[in-house]
Amino acid sequence: MAEDLQITRQTINAIEKNKYNPSLELALKLAKYLDVPFEQLFYLDEKE
Repeated sequence: MAEDLQITRQTINAIEKNKYNPSLELALKLAKYLDVPFEQLFYLDEKE
């Protein structure tokens, strides 16, 4: 996955742990790669 998206495994790990906010372009690429709606992967937590 990391290779396909031209990012590091560390970046994927950081995104999964909510320690990195991907660019809009990367977020859209992730949604397309995983074949899920963008909103299913990323949402705004009003509490933060």
